[in-house]
Amino acid sequence: MKELRFPKELTVLFHLEGSRPKTTSSGAQGLDDLATIEKNGAELIMVTVLLESRMIEAVSRLLFRKADEVHKPREFFVAEIMGTSDFSFAFKRRVFTRLLEHTGALEARVIKELKADLNKVMNWRNAFAHGRVLHEQDAGYLLQYYSGGPQDLVLDDAFFEKVESTVRNCLYVCNGIIQAAQREA
Repeated sequence: MKELRFPKELTVLFHLEGSRPKTTSSGAQGLDDLATIEKNGAELIMVTVLLESRMIEAVSRLLFRKADEVHKPREFFVAEIMGTSDFSFAFKRRVFTRLLEHTGALEARVIKELKADLNKVMNWRNAFAHGRVLHEQDAGYLLQYYSGGPQDLVLDDAFFEKVESTVRNCLYVCNGIIQAAQREA
C-alpha cells in the first residue's frame, strides 16, 4: 500500500527572558515524538468516525427494537438519514443523548458523563483536524487551535492517556446500549 508523505510545517516557539514553556521535554527524540503525535491525531480522527457509527447504530437499535420489524425502514433510517454527511457529529451526538434520556436506556448520571466525554472527543478531533502542532524550544509539544477563542493543548503522555480512556469509555457505553437493545429484540 502506498504511504502518503507530504511536506510538514513545524513552528518552534522560543521563550524570552521571564517567560516559561507550557510543556516539558519527554527526553525522547523530537522527531519520534512528532511522529507519535501525528499518528495519535490520525487515530483520534479515525476513532471518532467509528464512534459516530456506533452512535448511529445505537439510535437505530433503540428506535427499531422489535425483531419481527421489517429491516428496510431501519436500513433506510441509517443510510439515508443518520448516516449522511448532512448531519454533523454534534447533531448525531445530540440525537443519541436525547434518545437515551427519552427512553431511559441509561441513568441520568451516566448520560451526563457520556455527553461530557462525547464533547471532549469532538473537541479533540476538531483540534487535531484544524489545529497546528507547535514545538517549544527545549521543551515539548502543543496543539494550538481555535474553539471559542485561541486554545492550547499540551501534548504529553497524560493527555493521550486521557484521550484513550475517554474514547474507550464512549465506545464501551455505545456498544453496551447496542447489545442491550439486541437482547430486548
